[in-house]
Amino acid sequence: MNKVLSILVLTFLSSGAIASDLMKRFDLDSNDLVTMVELEQAGCTIKNSMFKAADRNKDGTLSKKELRKSRDYLLTRKRCPKTAV
Repeated sequence: MNKVLSILVLTFLSSGAIASDLMKRFDLDSNDLVTMVELEQAGCTIKNSMFKAADRNKDGTLSKKELRKSRDYLLTRKRCPKTAV
């Protein structure tokens, strides 16, 4: 039981750390939101339709939660090369 609880806690903490790292890389104006323009300025090439799919609340920006949930398909190396970020 303790092992399961430890794994859940570590998973939760690492997920938050990943989201924070993504915000540091892409939130260029430090307002805790990422826009399509900021992703482009960071060197990413993302279709508008993909950004809109990641923007779950349709406010035109990605929150930390939206960015974390979309990272596997939105922020791939092909779309956001390491040299660009």
